[in-house]
Amino acid sequence: MLLDFSEMPLKNRAFSENPMSFVDEAPKNALSAIIELVAIETGNRAARDHWQHKQLQNLLQHAAQRSAFWRERIGTKKIKNINLSDLPILTRRDLVEQVKTEGSLLVSGAIATKHATSGSSGTPVQFYVSEMSAQYNLVRSLAQYFMEGRDLTLNRTRFKPMRNQVEGGFLVEKTASWLGPLSSLFKGGNNKEIMLLRPNRDLLFKELAKDPIGYLVIQPRHVETLFHDRDVSFLSENGTKMFIPGGEEADKSLRDKFAAAGIPVRAIYSSEEVGYIGIECKECPESYHVAQSNVIIEIDRSDGVVVGGKTLGRVLLTHLHSYATPFVRYDVGDFATLSKECRCGHDGPVLSNIYGRKKRLLKRSDGSVSPFSLSAKYILEIVKCDEYRARQTDLNTIEIEIGGIDQLSADQMTALKNLFKERAGNEFKIHINAVRSINWGNDIKRLAFRSEVL
Repeated sequence: MLLDFSEMPLKNRAFSENPMSFVDEAPKNALSAIIELVAIETGNRAARDHWQHKQLQNLLQHAAQRSAFWRERIGTKKIKNINLSDLPILTRRDLVEQVKTEGSLLVSGAIATKHATSGSSGTPVQFYVSEMSAQYNLVRSLAQYFMEGRDLTLNRTRFKPMRNQVEGGFLVEKTASWLGPLSSLFKGGNNKEIMLLRPNRDLLFKELAKDPIGYLVIQPRHVETLFHDRDVSFLSENGTKMFIPGGEEADKSLRDKFAAAGIPVRAIYSSEEVGYIGIECKECPESYHVAQSNVIIEIDRSDGVVVGGKTLGRVLLTHLHSYATPFVRYDVGDFATLSKECRCGHDGPVLSNIYGRKKRLLKRSDGSVSPFSLSAKYILEIVKCDEYRARQTDLNTIEIEIGGIDQLSADQMTALKNLFKERAGNEFKIHINAVRSINWGNDIKRLAFRSEVL
């Protein structure tokens, strides 16, 4: 093992100027936490499993002491003798009940922030997050750059949805570094955050060309919208070194575009409730190494589905740091398969074939389930719109909203119906409405498609 910082972009004044100190407190704590996380996720598996087991016991002990709801679920069995499979699955309805009746389970005076899910799987669910969980998500994000040896000096360009329309359709915020607490220790690239809603593409491209893009963090459907009539060579020409899809899956056609431009894709599988779940393997695309410093993953096959010839089960999450609102065997609403190790040699659990329950699956009247992909390219070839949304509202109906226009011509209506029938199947009734603005409600992710019957 070689621990060597000679290749790291340390600043000339990286080290502490205080007496009897090496590194100042904030970067030292962050670096220490990163090393701990890397040790857990890449080190001895037996030690990792033991750590997870003890963390689970700590969480269950806390929940039993602070919550009547959890005491009933845990029962009279001693905590040390409980296996995860002994506990019932936690549904969204269960979660709503616990939060409504008991609130945060942290001791009085401890910091807990109220959050809510994005609404991508129905009505947003409120829950509480501890300060430690927020700190973990920041450190875990940084840890991935260390584990893969990524270049810290590259810029990061991150896109976020915006609720209200502004001139040009986007706002830009820049900061000197995206390294957070490590910014005083390492030379880091600049951070650019772009909030957008129906952006003017020409103006946005001019903004992107001002600085090397570096790490591009963006929802796949925004990429599809911006590049519906061209390849993504503009991104490589303007310094994009990695595409990090956020909020939804990047389908094969989009991945192929980035591969053709020489830009690697590295997705993160996460949820609003628990943060990091898995990180895409750099050697085995669409396989996700489970973030074992944060979660334990189970697959419930009792209510599974067959997709593309593969049997998928429901993803159950146990968030090891969820002391404010416990998530133990939580049904996040996704389907996947789980392997004990990765083909790359990683000695840890790996998720693959991940499908969001409300995101990319259609349920048919015969009970079968099939993937459903929606590409902005084909919609925009028919109608120049600002936004769009498709919802499966029952077993036979898909509702389409085309935003930013007052009406559709007869030819456009026919072409759109043909497009959706081609994608979904002739058995579906396709209802299409032109609207000036789509009411996204609490759906912060603004998913292009979701099923409301799964």
